[in-house]
Amino acid sequence: MSISYHVPLELYYYCDMENSNNDDKWLCQLMWAIGFVLFVMMLSAFVVIKLIGDWEQRGQFGDLFGVVNALFSGLAFAGLIITIRQQHLDLKYQREAIEQTNQEMQNQTIEFDKQNKTMRIERFENTFFKMLEVQQSIVNDLYAGDSHSQWVDENSADGVYSKKEIPIQDEYRGRNLFYYVFIMCNHAIENSFLDGTTMVSGLSNVIKRRGKERFDDYMTTTMFDHYFRHLYTILRFISENEWLGADKQYKYATFVRATLSRYELIMLYYNGFFHPKMKKMMERYCLLNNIRKDLLPMSYEYYVFLREQGVSKEDLRDAHFSIGDFEYYLTDDENDDTRYHLSAFFSKGELDKGHALLNRWRTFIKDKKS
Repeated sequence: MSISYHVPLELYYYCDMENSNNDDKWLCQLMWAIGFVLFVMMLSAFVVIKLIGDWEQRGQFGDLFGVVNALFSGLAFAGLIITIRQQHLDLKYQREAIEQTNQEMQNQTIEFDKQNKTMRIERFENTFFKMLEVQQSIVNDLYAGDSHSQWVDENSADGVYSKKEIPIQDEYRGRNLFYYVFIMCNHAIENSFLDGTTMVSGLSNVIKRRGKERFDDYMTTTMFDHYFRHLYTILRFISENEWLGADKQYKYATFVRATLSRYELIMLYYNGFFHPKMKKMMERYCLLNNIRKDLLPMSYEYYVFLREQGVSKEDLRDAHFSIGDFEYYLTDDENDDTRYHLSAFFSKGELDKGHALLNRWRTFIKDKKS
């Protein structure tokens, strides 16, 4: 009778593979130990059978190996250890897989946020630039007609020289209407010396003769109601999209500012005194940054103030101030609704320049008064 024990080729292969994995090296060694124990047991059985012929003696000899029970108990415990170790490895691999999945989800979330922000910007810009197009169409649709008479020379057939009055129709469209209303269009004002009214050219002369408070009293300003309302709507639309951030909001507002002509800015300036919400928007986005100070008239209110301070127009010129309303209606108080804050004219980088101008004007007036 021959008993032999062969270590399976799979064990060699497994151990060879595990040599490259430090985490499972102990498992290979444990399997070798188990194989060795089994080999010893088989070899012991072979020796007992060959050398001891009597079964009683074999039984007595076998009692000497009660420790084998303990061996199997130890093997069972070793199996438990192997199971626990394997579960530990499985949990480790699952944890790594979960971490990898979480990282991929975070990357996808970041990418999704980028795409979502890009889409929000695209939607905002589509709406914004369409609103600018509508604003431009509103400007193009502005229209007013007027007429004036012109005398022309006329020669009759008999050689008699004469003059003839010919009516001429005038049309003002688009941005030309701002110039026409502010400079040319006749407006009636009360005559202090005569019982009646006097006609003056443009709202600029109304402001000079009767004050800026009369600016909004004439029907001519109602021609621009739609224009002013829609312009305010554009600025409010920018303001409501706070997710853009202050810098980008200001950037989009500069696109609006770039479309404004010189007399649009003048009309906006005086219109703002009667519409606080629009005035705040102009201050927030520096909408009057490009205004021509020399186009602003000197209002009757400013004229009275200078007269009380003993200041003449020549004094203003000599001190290099504007002759119009610019410095008079300028303030550094954000809560002063009767004047424009510096931010309506000076960008963040120019505010120091604005403060210096305002302080110089205040000092100038104070010195003249004293």
